[in-house]
Amino acid sequence: MKSTRNLKLNILVISSLFALIMILFASAAFAASVPEASGQINSKDGAVLRKSASTKSASLSVLSDNTKVTIQKEVFKSKTSTSKKKRWYYVKVNGKNGYIRADLIDNIKYDSVSGKTTAKINYRVGAGTKMKKKSSFKKGSKVTIVLKATPVYSARGSSSTWYKVKVGSKYFYLSSGKVKLIESTVKTASASSGAAASSHVTNPGILDDAKFEKYLDDEGFPDSYKKKLINLHKIHPNWGFVAYKTNIAWSTALSKQTNGGTSLVSGAFPSSYRDGTKQYEKGWYKANSKVVAYYMDPRNFLNENSIYMFEDLSYKPKYQTSSVVSAILSPTKLPSYGFTANIFVKAGELSNVSPVFLASRARQETGSGGDAVNGTEVLGTKVYNAFNIGAFGGTNPLYNGLLYAYAKGWTTPAKAVEGGAQELAKNYINQGQYTGYYQRFNVRNGVNKAGTHQYMTNIMAPYSEAASTKSSYTQYGILNQPLVFEIPVYEGMPASTKLP
Repeated sequence: MKSTRNLKLNILVISSLFALIMILFASAAFAASVPEASGQINSKDGAVLRKSASTKSASLSVLSDNTKVTIQKEVFKSKTSTSKKKRWYYVKVNGKNGYIRADLIDNIKYDSVSGKTTAKINYRVGAGTKMKKKSSFKKGSKVTIVLKATPVYSARGSSSTWYKVKVGSKYFYLSSGKVKLIESTVKTASASSGAAASSHVTNPGILDDAKFEKYLDDEGFPDSYKKKLINLHKIHPNWGFVAYKTNIAWSTALSKQTNGGTSLVSGAFPSSYRDGTKQYEKGWYKANSKVVAYYMDPRNFLNENSIYMFEDLSYKPKYQTSSVVSAILSPTKLPSYGFTANIFVKAGELSNVSPVFLASRARQETGSGGDAVNGTEVLGTKVYNAFNIGAFGGTNPLYNGLLYAYAKGWTTPAKAVEGGAQELAKNYINQGQYTGYYQRFNVRNGVNKAGTHQYMTNIMAPYSEAASTKSSYTQYGILNQPLVFEIPVYEGMPASTKLP
């Protein structure tokens, strides 16, 4: 009888501990972490998995050519050299952890996580303060992090952990001390085995309404945002939502967005949408304050059709495929001018920008055809400008855009898309304007820059582009990918906004 009671007690204790572990495990889903990478051995003689990052270290095992490994971090053995023979990878393979020299691993594939710089920070060609400086990020810049890195001890600077980041099509390194992760790696438990399996997703996990509301509270969403976000979570539990507090008063932002020709509306819409009769561009009028307020208010677009204006626009090859891009381009005239889906996918990969976004932007700007994309000659040279970059000002904005394309050497559709994508990355996405919303309403760079440096004057552009993205995602069944949406929150917002 006594042994039975002890057995029951032991079972109860074990069950309680297991429940506690699972609670802690679930709460860890909210913590941001840097993803791992994958690679494979590239040596016909195999590679030695070692106990430490040195050829003199003890051998743990010998791995045959083409063996797949999981890379957990990169280790630098030199203060100034980035040679593969002076770098090691800390890997996991066949249940063991150890080090393999970098020149023995290839076919490396990275996942990524987003981060935001908390101060101005330099990025370098390798991990460590003695490595050659390439450039720097401003405070508040978004960075794409692919792996952890460890510099030589005497060159670590303020942090022993550095991040490997993707800038355009290349990789650089920066100290982790001034970077805040804004996406998370969630670990889920396998129902069959109970073992933990890593799956890089950017969401809080499947939660009931009460727990999801707690997640929204932790993120900093006001009550007026919650109902619609809870509804979206029920339909798409893989989605993640990030609140960005602009620290800008609603009235201030609205004033800046209604200044002069900052926000325009097409003459195809009712005259009640206009503020006056002046045409700032042919057929385009200044939008009145009610229209601006409606389209600036994020709460009006927290639905399945419009949420994509808040999507992170970095390159995600898993689902931003040629087929999806084709679905966006097919109703337009762009393919007939040589603007194929593959051009947009390649441009997205080179610039680390979503090709879906690039195609949606081209569809918005030049999808109906015209001189910007049909090979118009400028000074005897055919040029193309799929995104209408530089097409503003003066009496002929279109020609200004063509002159810009001529100066940039955009003499083929591919050059126009790749060059335009690089400019979008450099001038907008890498400047904190990494959603369609932020490119229309620049509230990501402080109150002094609000209403300036905006890609388009069309007040409805993010709404139209979001509809294109939704349509293509629906067609190819990828709505439940782990998408991340960063949604701005203003100070002193009105209870609601409505169109005239």
